[in-house]
Amino acid sequence: MKEKQIDVDIKFKYDFAGLKNQLKKSNLCKIVADYENDDTYSLMFACEDEHMSKLNNIVAHSLSDFYINRYKKYYLEHHINLNGIERMFVPAYICAIASFDTFTDKDISLDADYTINKISVIPFLYFKLQGLIQRWQMIANLTNDNIQCFDKSTAVIDLLCYLVKNQQNKSKILKVCFEEKGIKIYNNNELSFQSFSQNKSDIGDLIAVLVKLCPQKLIINSTNANSNIEMIRKIFSEKVL
Repeated sequence: MKEKQIDVDIKFKYDFAGLKNQLKKSNLCKIVADYENDDTYSLMFACEDEHMSKLNNIVAHSLSDFYINRYKKYYLEHHINLNGIERMFVPAYICAIASFDTFTDKDISLDADYTINKISVIPFLYFKLQGLIQRWQMIANLTNDNIQCFDKSTAVIDLLCYLVKNQQNKSKILKVCFEEKGIKIYNNNELSFQSFSQNKSDIGDLIAVLVKLCPQKLIINSTNANSNIEMIRKIFSEKVL
């Protein structure tokens, strides 16, 4: 029997629920332990020697997804000086730039050796995947060095438009409904976002959700004239039906 242990900072515990479920459903291993110790969450499993390569592949893809879809955003939030960007655009900007060129991120992250018996998720990233950290730091440096360009909201909107155009579509069609006192986003008729007002914070969250879901097409409905609609149309340009 071979054993493997995955350790991660406790604040990311729930990001690894999917990995635990995948391991269970594989029927190739037994979960030996699943516990918290101080600031660390640990997941341990054991399997027959011949199954470990398949399980290492599951671990590699799960950790790669975590680094790209979760930690990259966390890293950029903590390394970019966002004071020069109008606050309402900050969530959307971080979502957009974190989603930029994830194909290369994926190639780099899957090139690492995930076969070691114990993986400490965050140290593994910094010591074994330095190419990812260097890429992300370059993004942060470029933003910080050119932060003066974002003094006006129009500059941020133009940048968001560029980033959105270069994203891979994640949703087919999203529908945004500006109601009398709130906003709703529907993804395939399922409610994905709701606010009960239309202040700047709500509009900022709305744009961030649209960037995160990255639709192929966007439908916008409004019961009243709304100055924010043209801004959203410009950011998502040809996606808007």
